[in-house]
Amino acid sequence: MIVPIGNWRIIVPAVPVVAMEEHEMATRFKEGSLKKVARKEGKAWVLRVIGINPETGKKVERTPIFVGYLKDFPTKSSAKEEVKRRNLTDQLNATHLRGKAKFKEIAAHYIASELQNPRVVKPKSHNTIDCYAGNIRRHLLDRWGNCFAEEIEPLEVEQWYFEISKDSKGEVGLAWDTISKLHNIMKQIYAHAQRNKLIAPDPKYNPVRPSELGGARCKSDSDYEAVILTPQETFAILNSLPLLQQTMVVLDAATGIRYAEMAGLLWGDCDWDNSQIHIRRTWSRGKVGLTKTKNSKAPVAMAPLLAQYLRAWRSQTVFAADTDWIFASNKTGGKSPRVGNMLVADYLRPAAVKAGA
Repeated sequence: MIVPIGNWRIIVPAVPVVAMEEHEMATRFKEGSLKKVARKEGKAWVLRVIGINPETGKKVERTPIFVGYLKDFPTKSSAKEEVKRRNLTDQLNATHLRGKAKFKEIAAHYIASELQNPRVVKPKSHNTIDCYAGNIRRHLLDRWGNCFAEEIEPLEVEQWYFEISKDSKGEVGLAWDTISKLHNIMKQIYAHAQRNKLIAPDPKYNPVRPSELGGARCKSDSDYEAVILTPQETFAILNSLPLLQQTMVVLDAATGIRYAEMAGLLWGDCDWDNSQIHIRRTWSRGKVGLTKTKNSKAPVAMAPLLAQYLRAWRSQTVFAADTDWIFASNKTGGKSPRVGNMLVADYLRPAAVKAGA
């Protein structure tokens, strides 16, 4: 199986390329068949996988893999398509040679069957998927990709955190809150590997297990320092901005919504009669997505001052239909919203410097 990670292509072989005699307890799983089973929630499809134990020569069956419920996949052919879409058979064969799975293999398995899979307990947004895959590619695979997953030591990981931090490299190093995110991704990869029996379940084989169990420790402190503005500085900055940027700042300040949610707003999301704005989607990395949490979907209050700004901006923009983006991009002819970094880089920072902040 080939798993794409950005510009990388990680090959996860059906059986890792090592001598079979070194792994006499390994089981090579070859066959898969669909079977209907009764579950509390209703009838479901599972994938049965039969293999040969090279030590005994006998057939063995691995724990069936859940494919989906009959209500979602009413026919066997539709269930087969789901197996194919999720690469379930390949994933079973990916790295079951316990003790010899490399980090790049368990990372590829995590990306294919967990990170990019919408049918998991907590599916990730496309923005999170891109972010995680980028961090795995740029940082984790570069350092740990060819290491055997069970042989990575907590102290090695801890030392690596320090080596890539600003404490060691100055301005070119990573901030500790960024390293903390890498630590969290590594924890998810190892948890996935142990849950799927790609590596031994014993915590001692997990270098990022809880620190009280001897796992790698990681700072979570941010080196970000907030700058407190005086009311005079705040109004000086706001009044120096064009109406569009003023509206964006007031909307953000009045509602506290994320920029991806702000960019995803259409004029039709404004409920003028009830003085509220419906948060129905996000826009990030050129794609429409879901909100981060269910609570994020709740409407936010539209204060009278915010409503004035929005009405004023709507009267100026050429993209004023209910189906248009509130902050449509002129460069794309209104087909997409504006990117968020231009607000800070091109307007807010210069205005703050001018205001003496």
